[in-house]
Amino acid sequence: MSTFSQKKYIEHLKLIKEAEDKVQTEIEAHRKLVEEEINHLQEEFESTIEATKIEGKKIIEKSIEQARENATKEANKIIDDAEAKSKTISFHSDPQIIKNIIEILLSEIK
Repeated sequence: MSTFSQKKYIEHLKLIKEAEDKVQTEIEAHRKLVEEEINHLQEEFESTIEATKIEGKKIIEKSIEQARENATKEANKIIDDAEAKSKTISFHSDPQIIKNIIEILLSEIK
């Protein structure tokens, strides 16, 4: 090989090495950006999950409170209805009938 060819060969190797270094730098920069985006998405995901849990708990608590209010209203309605009926009905006390009435009322509560 002539000296000129060797110099050209070395120059081409240097150009190839520079190109490889440049590409490697770009790859590393892109990798870093992707990692940052993944970390950001992970944090956003965790934040969303936590917010959803809190919202779900609020919905459950509200639902329980509404159910409690509805049950109280229904129980009061049953009691009021029973009181109204008791004023209009004459009743002869019989232990078996009283037991049956109590069982019926208690079964409504369950």
